[in-house]
Amino acid sequence: MASGNSGNYHRRYSKAVSCRTACRTCSGGECASVGYGNRMSLGKKTVQGVFWNYLSFGSGKLLAFVSTIILAALLVPEQFGQVAVALVVIQYLEAIGDLGISAALIYQRDNIERASSVAFAISIAMGVVLTTLAALSAPLIGAFFSSPASVPMVQVLALTLLINSFGQTQMALLTKELKFRQKILPDLSRSLVKGFASIALALLGFGAWSLIWGQVLGSIAITVVLWLVSSWRPRLIWDWILASQMLKYGLQILWVELLAVIWTTADYIIVGRLLGSADLGLYQQAFRITDLLIINVCFVAGRVLFPSYVKMNHSIEALQRGFLTTMRYVVLITLPLSIGVCAVAPLFVGVFYVNSAWLAMIPALQLLALRAGISTISFNSGHILKAVGRPSIITKLMAVKLSVLVVTVLITVQYGFVGVAFGQVGVALFSVALDCLTMRRIIQVSLASIWQQIWSALLAAAGMGVAVWLIVANTPPLWQLPGLVVATFAGIVCYGAMLWLTNRELCMSSFHTLRQMLWPKQSAIVKY
Repeated sequence: MASGNSGNYHRRYSKAVSCRTACRTCSGGECASVGYGNRMSLGKKTVQGVFWNYLSFGSGKLLAFVSTIILAALLVPEQFGQVAVALVVIQYLEAIGDLGISAALIYQRDNIERASSVAFAISIAMGVVLTTLAALSAPLIGAFFSSPASVPMVQVLALTLLINSFGQTQMALLTKELKFRQKILPDLSRSLVKGFASIALALLGFGAWSLIWGQVLGSIAITVVLWLVSSWRPRLIWDWILASQMLKYGLQILWVELLAVIWTTADYIIVGRLLGSADLGLYQQAFRITDLLIINVCFVAGRVLFPSYVKMNHSIEALQRGFLTTMRYVVLITLPLSIGVCAVAPLFVGVFYVNSAWLAMIPALQLLALRAGISTISFNSGHILKAVGRPSIITKLMAVKLSVLVVTVLITVQYGFVGVAFGQVGVALFSVALDCLTMRRIIQVSLASIWQQIWSALLAAAGMGVAVWLIVANTPPLWQLPGLVVATFAGIVCYGAMLWLTNRELCMSSFHTLRQMLWPKQSAIVKY
């Protein structure tokens, strides 16, 4: 049955795109000249898109990382746990958000102007509904987590749902056209305002509320700047047929997004409910650090890859190349980051977290760093499925993964939040295996070809990890900062050297890709 389904998929998505201009070189079949030009243009846009998206999003997350470290020195784990409760609730409501309309707008191929106005109207309506729902349900949420302090936090943070709804359509349009250079200012404005506002308010004695008001002000900033950088403006248009078509696709994405939020917050809910706000604060902080340093590499690439994959979904061969190429370059960054964070965690926490209460999170940080690196191996499988119009498969996969996650967390929570972190490593291994098997069925990518993309980075990162661990283990307590600097520098040198020795061709292609990002006019076009 599986082979039959994959065969149908292959026949559907391997069809050549007919030439609408009937040029002489293609005789009505696949247009060689147009296809080649499109591949060049798409490859160039994708590579440059990743660069500009990483510059904007990465810079914002760097600021978020710095502000997190500063706030950790001013606040205690319990205060972070109270805010984490409110953020979990808002994440669920954000997943419902615009009913998947933003993703549907990116997928939309025609009537873009009309579809954009329809999407805007739906986003605003959902913003009003969800803000009201959050405000009314806040007391029940506080009672569930035994955290009365979180009730007003949820109610104030709910304002971000309404504020963000005014900029969702502009963000989707910029993403659809791969205009990631224009997104730098909105992303940076949110991070700057949120970070500086949170730090300033914490210094003024606002405590946990400094994080809440920072979120609200950050939402205002990005929405205002999106309206400034985007030339699109909504019109008084409504189209029931177009709305139903977009909602049909969007609701499939909605279930995916909702399951994804449950996937990323189920452990928070269980830890917060059974272990309390202090342990939740420690666990959430360890998770946040690994997200900022490792997972966000994938998030950056993912914001570019979905619209890029949509444009190449006529060809299964193009999707295969896109999937494997993405995996190769992502793990080249994330695997050494994962093992490196695991190795330097004792020095990292000792240097940046001056409050001794945070030292308890070191084992969880090490385990969650490994979990993050493993998870990045197959992160782009979901973007492939969305691009070919098969989001229902993502829903089924996520349901299976979620079941395994919840059972694992319920079993391991009896060993504290460190036990939960250990269980997360096993869940990540299971999830990657499931994703890779799915890609083998959908786009006929062999497991051998997947291993070919990751073995060099894995081997080099493992060697680097041993070298860094030896430095960390022999660093005296009073020399933690110099030890961290030396370990980081040694890790970079060791990883680069081992990668050069094991796979020189990969090093050269990586250099070429980096040059393509920085000087596109002087480099050959990367093709998919």
